[in-house]
Amino acid sequence: MKKIKYSNFFLLGIFIYIIFHIISFIASKTIQTQVLENEDNKMKISRKCIIVRDEYLLKSDINGTLNLLVDEGSRVSKSQEVASIYNNVDSDIDEKINALDEEIDKIKAGEINISKNEINNFNENIELIVSKIQNDLLEEDYSNIKEYKETLSNYVNDKNKLLNNGIDTAKLSAKEDEKEILENQKNNNVFTCLSSIAGIVSYKYDGNEEKYTFTNLDSITKSDIQKEVDNYKEIKTNSKEVKSGDIIARVINNYDAYVATYIDENEVSYFEENQSIVLCNNDEEIDAKVYKINKENDNYIAIFKINNQNMGIYDTRVKEFDIIYKQIEGLKIPKSAIKTVDNKEGVYVINEEDKTPNFIELKGIIYEDDDYKYVDYYKNKIDGVSTVDLYDKIILKPNIININMKIE
Repeated sequence: MKKIKYSNFFLLGIFIYIIFHIISFIASKTIQTQVLENEDNKMKISRKCIIVRDEYLLKSDINGTLNLLVDEGSRVSKSQEVASIYNNVDSDIDEKINALDEEIDKIKAGEINISKNEINNFNENIELIVSKIQNDLLEEDYSNIKEYKETLSNYVNDKNKLLNNGIDTAKLSAKEDEKEILENQKNNNVFTCLSSIAGIVSYKYDGNEEKYTFTNLDSITKSDIQKEVDNYKEIKTNSKEVKSGDIIARVINNYDAYVATYIDENEVSYFEENQSIVLCNNDEEIDAKVYKINKENDNYIAIFKINNQNMGIYDTRVKEFDIIYKQIEGLKIPKSAIKTVDNKEGVYVINEEDKTPNFIELKGIIYEDDDYKYVDYYKNKIDGVSTVDLYDKIILKPNIININMKIE
């Protein structure tokens, strides 16, 4: 009986040994690992933002017909004319005044009453006399020179008299009176809209231009950001009737803008005043700085300032941005892979020769977030620090089983 029992125990031991190795083999095949690479890591949060610009709405002071003088998207200088509004006068009054200026110039130049043929006849006669004088001088015949000179003088004097007397003074006076009447009509009935700032002209507005201003930055709340939507409206175009107080254009200072968003309490440590950040949307990257952080109850409002970007999003109030607050180059270690052994933080690195995991202490940690720690690979290499290395294969979720087995 004892022999049978010992035999059974022996067979049971062999069976357990085989099962253990089978389980270990299968487990080694399913262990998650990661090869370490030196990466350019971007620390970011994604957030809805409100864009605040230095912008100015141009409004009409009278009822009338609108005439826009600047194309949308064009840049204007301070005090430049952007539009004209005509009340009880034709919108082409400027064209009529310009046409009168041309007629007046022509009258003063004597071009109205003198035909080209008359001028040509004088020029031909003068050239003929000059030619005769030259021929006689070559042949040394001086008998007719005096007569030719008198004739030449008479032609020149007659031509000058014709030119000087060609101005129709009556017609000139009438045209100047007509121009004066039109100019008086224009001065009394045409409102010229001037830009109060230098910037880009847009013919869209959303009605929030006076709410979201540089002076009201501290008043922006999380609720404002969450509920705000884009609601830009088209402004009336050329030859449309406008009323006093109607908005006719918007001028935007494209050199300065702010972006406001909310951040959680656990995110506020990522930002500090004057810190450089990058705002990303699709393929667009915009450099900015942290202008200020305002506390609002349990929330924080971050204000970012954009300088000299010529940011071409003039007709957008709300935009989703990836806010990159830090960029790190290094080895990215998941916190799930980190264990503490003998009061040292480290990871299990698989030895490529015998496939066994070895505990390696992490050194040169330069940053950590909720999920990862980052090791400065190049600095460790230069300083000769013994720690994890480029292309090390680490176990992502080490436990008592997989740290004591060969990893296939």
